[in-house]
Amino acid sequence: MQDSRGRTANAADRRSLSAPTLLWAGAAGAVLLVLPLILSPFHLILATQAVVFAIACLGFNLLLGTTGLLSLGHAAYFGAGAYVGAMLVFYQGVASFEVYLASAVLSSTVFAAVIGLLCVGSGRIRFTLLTIVFAYFVYLIFKRASWLIPRLTMLGNEISPDALIPVLHVVAVVLLFVSAFLLWRITRSPFGRALSAIRDNETRAGFVGIPVRRYRWYAFILSGAFTGLAGGLFGQLNRQITPGYLEWPFSAEIVLATVLGGPRHFLGPVLGAFAVVGLDEAMSNWAVGRWTVMGLLLIVVVFAFPQGIAGLLAALWARTRGGAGDPPWR
Repeated sequence: MQDSRGRTANAADRRSLSAPTLLWAGAAGAVLLVLPLILSPFHLILATQAVVFAIACLGFNLLLGTTGLLSLGHAAYFGAGAYVGAMLVFYQGVASFEVYLASAVLSSTVFAAVIGLLCVGSGRIRFTLLTIVFAYFVYLIFKRASWLIPRLTMLGNEISPDALIPVLHVVAVVLLFVSAFLLWRITRSPFGRALSAIRDNETRAGFVGIPVRRYRWYAFILSGAFTGLAGGLFGQLNRQITPGYLEWPFSAEIVLATVLGGPRHFLGPVLGAFAVVGLDEAMSNWAVGRWTVMGLLLIVVVFAFPQGIAGLLAALWARTRGGAGDPPWR
């Protein structure tokens, strides 16, 4: 009977990726892919930044929303990915975007593996504090370095200055969808269900035989790898790597976007990433500090919309359909 229930659950997960979900995903992908044709260069850069930031938030949410662990040091993996790739460009003469991006993912994965091994055995509060401390150590490694990254070749071809941002946008959109699919499958797998069990009650999860510490470590590594992928993409997009992307305020920005979007909804972090990038640009000319406004926004969301933007949209979806079924983006 237990096997039957497991097969039923797996079948339900497969159905959740069928017609409505795929239709919405296809429509969203089509909209994102045509943006280079309709946006100005400046607004296209903002849109690409949002796409890249969404990858980082999706990776982070594997730790926060799925596993129930709050890291305030994920800027370390975002920045490390960009910095290590830049070091290969400057010191080893690497000119390939593919090699640069692979080195970003590999380096952030290694950093996450080492730091995660030292953090995941602690309680949740100590875990959060340790992530801040180790992220600061990573910041100290790179704090005196600031590099301009040249235009890299893609598939062996040089990209002209005018074509760089449109091409990067398409690459970022494709990688966002690939990352979303992989993380979707991870969270719906037996491993992902074990992570959810750890989030809900780690003591009970341990009693039923789930290796809590090891699975937390795996989640930490995967989260760091996807965040590093975003960091590598951002390095080529921004063309300038500075220590600001290793500092704790950027980690807080990742947390803010994830919470704003809704960590218990799979695509919540994507909505939050786009919202934060848009709000950041809208507030760029305000006299009041951006972090004051962001902090107030977070307070409002926590109290008024505890499930975030995605939760609010899900409630509206349920109301329009008489409470029948989950929305296709859940």
